[in-house]
Amino acid sequence: MKYLAIVVAALLLISYGCASKPVAETSKLSAADEARLAQEDAQKRKEREARLVEEDLARARQEKEKQEQERLLQEKMRAAALSDINFDYDSYAIRPEYMPKLKEMGDWLKANKEARVVVEGHCDERGTIEYNLALGHKRAEAVKNYLAKLGVDEKRIKVISYGKEMPVDQGHTEDAWARNRRAHLAIDQKR
Repeated sequence: MKYLAIVVAALLLISYGCASKPVAETSKLSAADEARLAQEDAQKRKEREARLVEEDLARARQEKEKQEQERLLQEKMRAAALSDINFDYDSYAIRPEYMPKLKEMGDWLKANKEARVVVEGHCDERGTIEYNLALGHKRAEAVKNYLAKLGVDEKRIKVISYGKEMPVDQGHTEDAWARNRRAHLAIDQKR
């Protein structure tokens, strides 16, 4: 029995000696490696943040440029569209001196496909209401037809006649009447 006790004790000692010891983690990084990785992570974060800031700045610049282009476009629209084409007395024939102005307007309309215009026909105070409404309509139609011949889609041009009801000059002279015989081009705000 003694012998058995010695064998058991020896086995216990051997098994205790082979017991698993806490193994030092091999995946544990050294302090220098951890610092290096932390520095690389910080550098990557800084680069990513810088890239995001650059992208935001680029987007902001693009938006600002787009807004500026839209503002310039609106100014051009107003300058081009708020034009008057004057007519001779009792006539709806477009005078030759206004054809370059209408060509410029037509070119602008072809370049700006989203723009729509209203052509308002006006007359001087002489004549009946009915006659002046009809003459104002013919003046507006003459401008619309000329723009259509230049290649502008007729669907983008609306005509209306005000006859003698909306004079630009309230005077009762030949000069005032000449200013009132017109087709006024304006941007159509209703789409």
